[in-house]
Amino acid sequence: MHWKRFSGLALGVLTAIGGFVDMGGIITAAQAGAQHQFSLLWTLVPGVIGLIVYADMAGRVVIACGRTLFDVIRDRLGFRLALIPLLATVLVNTLTLVIELAGMSLALQLATRVSYLLWFPLAALLLALILWRASFELLENGSALLGLAMLVAVVAMVKLAPPWKDVAVALVHPDVTVGGSLTGYLFAAIGLLGAYMTPYQFYFYSSGAIEDEWGGQDLVVNRVTALLGSVFGAMIDVALMIAAALVLFPRHAPASSLGDAGLPIWESLGRGGWALFLLGAFAVSMGAGLECALSGAYSVCQFFGWDWGKRGKPREAPMFHLGYLVMLLLAVALAATGIDPIQLTVVTMAVAAATLPFTFVPLLIVANDRDYMGEQRNTLAINLVAGIVLGLLLVVTVATIPLVLLSGGSG
Repeated sequence: MHWKRFSGLALGVLTAIGGFVDMGGIITAAQAGAQHQFSLLWTLVPGVIGLIVYADMAGRVVIACGRTLFDVIRDRLGFRLALIPLLATVLVNTLTLVIELAGMSLALQLATRVSYLLWFPLAALLLALILWRASFELLENGSALLGLAMLVAVVAMVKLAPPWKDVAVALVHPDVTVGGSLTGYLFAAIGLLGAYMTPYQFYFYSSGAIEDEWGGQDLVVNRVTALLGSVFGAMIDVALMIAAALVLFPRHAPASSLGDAGLPIWESLGRGGWALFLLGAFAVSMGAGLECALSGAYSVCQFFGWDWGKRGKPREAPMFHLGYLVMLLLAVALAATGIDPIQLTVVTMAVAAATLPFTFVPLLIVANDRDYMGEQRNTLAINLVAGIVLGLLLVVTVATIPLVLLSGGSG
């Protein structure tokens, strides 16, 4: 493999880590450990498998036909039917962008003691400037490299010396009665699945492959990126969940803020660990915010056939750049209402999980179409695994609204 390909592989893996662990992932993982101890660790299994399979599928679609997901989805399903995944994507992307901006702002609040509401418009302005001025490679990889600071959660978990036998038992045979009601447990499980597989990741990933001009020689890069990035990201989520289970669960202390989520790191590693946690939380939230804003602009422009992309100047793709600016303005306006960012995170992750079938069904249809995919069409084994994950997500879609009502929007 040429050095350029190896470098692209390494940076792609880092980007995948940044996409897996964001504000939604930090909060939902910490809340799961604080409220249900180790009994929700099993959600990582379908979450990681689903992310690997569908991310690899999204990359193969681009490599096989040289077209983005929404371009192919609209062509394959028709304008009206393809509107459903588009509207679901725009809704979840906008709500997720609010969460990621809140993550950046809350990290700054913890570092400076200045209210996150004052930081929120500045965080949005920072994203706007990066999106307007920075190259695709810089925004794709810069925040992901900084986000490696979140590996401090793994160090904290190891220092806390978890009872690995109990962890293994809970992974194989979870006790759903730990920490409260069954409805609260199931709602928390849905939120975790939404945090692991947020829809924006797949549209950003496929569009990024076009931006990076992937071809047939990148099939290995695509597969390894999907595999290793997902596994490393899951490792951080495992660490956050287990650390919260060891520190917060015995105290019956819910992870109701970003500071609560980082408390196990503070207690185990002190100021140095806390500083790395704040840096990592800010960086992964910023990276996810950039990806989310781009994903929304990519999706709309690709659906309507408008020019898009970071390669040219803004005047060459005006609707694309206007798209992410409008999303940022909407996010700031929603935050200005005073909505609780943590509660919004919990509910949005559940909604994200419920909308995933609207992303995965069209993707699965296209990935099995010989006219588009040729030799890169899904194998029987991939379809079997993808179908099982999709079946689980269809159950989640049906169950989300009643669980939100029954649980009150909390795990």
